[in-house]
Amino acid sequence: MKYLHLIVAASLGLLLLSGCGTKRQNFEPKSVSYAISYDGTLPSEIVDVSRHGATLQNGQIITSSGLQKVTLPKGFMFLNDDNGHYLAASQCGDLIVLDKNSKIIYKKKFDTTVASAVLKDSKIALVLASNTMVLLDMKKNTILFQNQEDTTYALDSRIAAPYFLDSLVLFPTLDGRLLVVDSKSNKILRNIVISDEKFFGNVIYLGVLGNRLVAATNKKVVSISPKTMTTLEAHVKDVIVLKGRIFVFTNDGTVILANEDLKVLKKRKFTFAVFAGVIYGKYIYMIERGGYLIATDIDLITANVYKIPEDINSYLYFTKDEFYYKNKYFKLSHKK
Repeated sequence: MKYLHLIVAASLGLLLLSGCGTKRQNFEPKSVSYAISYDGTLPSEIVDVSRHGATLQNGQIITSSGLQKVTLPKGFMFLNDDNGHYLAASQCGDLIVLDKNSKIIYKKKFDTTVASAVLKDSKIALVLASNTMVLLDMKKNTILFQNQEDTTYALDSRIAAPYFLDSLVLFPTLDGRLLVVDSKSNKILRNIVISDEKFFGNVIYLGVLGNRLVAATNKKVVSISPKTMTTLEAHVKDVIVLKGRIFVFTNDGTVILANEDLKVLKKRKFTFAVFAGVIYGKYIYMIERGGYLIATDIDLITANVYKIPEDINSYLYFTKDEFYYKNKYFKLSHKK
C-alpha cells in the first residue's frame, strides 16, 4: 500500500540521484506488429495497487475478476478478496471486511498498518508492518495465532500475502522467511529462510506448484518440496507459475523458463526492457514501461511486440486477460 512505499521510494530516489547523469537506454524493438488502443475508461483513477488488486480514487476496487461495484470507505485501500467478501485496511491499522453491497461485516484495529492479508471462509491471515504474523477468526473475533518476527526498516513494496494451503497457513515474513503454520493446532511447523538480506529482503511472491512451494525475494527464487529446497539467483521483477513450470522475469529484461526444480530450461532477453507487469494465459504478455506489450508463447520461441498508447509511469494493475492503467483499461480479447 502507498504509505508502505515511502522508505522504498526514498531509497530508490537516492539511487537515481547518484547515477552521475547516466541516461538509461530504452527498449527499442526491431519491429512492432501494430499499435493497440485502450478499450475504455474507469470511473476513477487508480491510487493504490497490490498483487491482488487496485483501489480507485472514488473507493471502487479492481480484483482479479475485474472492476467491482464495491466501494471502500474513505482512507481504506483494498487488500484481497474471497467469495464475495473484500479485505481492506487503512494507514492507521484498521482492517475491515465488506460484503458485495459494501456493508462492513467485520472490523479490527491493530497497532500498526496491515502490510498484506488473505481471507478464507471466516479466517484471516495477515502480515503487519511490524513483521507480526496474525491468524484470526472473524466470526468468533478471536486471534488464533500471533508471532512477532524481527523488525525490518527497508522493504520492497511488492509484499506477498499469506497463503492458505489445506490445513496449513503460509506466512511470508518481511525479513525474508516463510512460516508454515498448522491451522488446527495454530503452531509453527517450519521456519524456512528464503533470504538473509538486511534490506529489501522481504518475500515478494508466494505460490504453489504441485506439492511444492514457490517463493521469491528481489534476489532469489526458491522451490521447496517436502524433501528439498532449490534456489535460483536473479534480480527478480516478477514470478509466475504456468503449465507446471516457473517463469522468472528479471530487472534486465530477461525471461527465465525453469522446471519445478528451478533448473533453467531456456532464457530469452529483451534488451533494455523494463517489465511493469505480466498478463498470462495461453500466451505470456509483458508490459514494458516504455509503452510496449511484448507477447511470447510459453516456450519462449516466438515473440511479437505491440505499441500501447503511453509509457507506464504510474500505478498499473493487471489480471489474466486485461490491464488497468491510470483511469483506462485494455482487454487482450479485444486486441485489434
